[in-house]
Amino acid sequence: MRYYMKSKFFKIKEDFWIKNEFDEEVYFVDNKFLTFGLQFDILKNGRVLYSAKEKLLTFMSNYEILKDDDVVAQVSQKFTFFKDKLSVSSKYGDLTIQGDYFDYNYKIYQGGRLIAKVAKEFFAFTDNYYIDVDFEDEAFVLALVVIIDNIIDKQKNNN
Repeated sequence: MRYYMKSKFFKIKEDFWIKNEFDEEVYFVDNKFLTFGLQFDILKNGRVLYSAKEKLLTFMSNYEILKDDDVVAQVSQKFTFFKDKLSVSSKYGDLTIQGDYFDYNYKIYQGGRLIAKVAKEFFAFTDNYYIDVDFEDEAFVLALVVIIDNIIDKQKNNN
């Protein structure tokens, strides 16, 4: 299934819809206001499917994805000499992210199987991108993409 995420220009508290290929609002991202670090819920039909929160006081970005208050994934930014790398350990096993996620052009693999492809929309004033998901738990993959978006924003603001 193809999804579309559109980032707002001003991100004080950014709640937004993730739409499907038919321009229908499917998942709602509810960012928490007045918190330290990123915290959000992914909802569908008014029901929270996943929550995510940034772990603070770490050298590189670290996040947890939760389902019903249980940690189901850890996302960690790792430093290498050539470029940053993301590590994802989850209930689905280790996930690999390949490509240039700082340019919104990357793929997510589970054990060598492509489960998602993210591509930035060209000629857009804000960060808009398409996510093609081929995985049984689409909401989980979309939560991961929102976290990667936050890492990109933090990196851009530090440069």
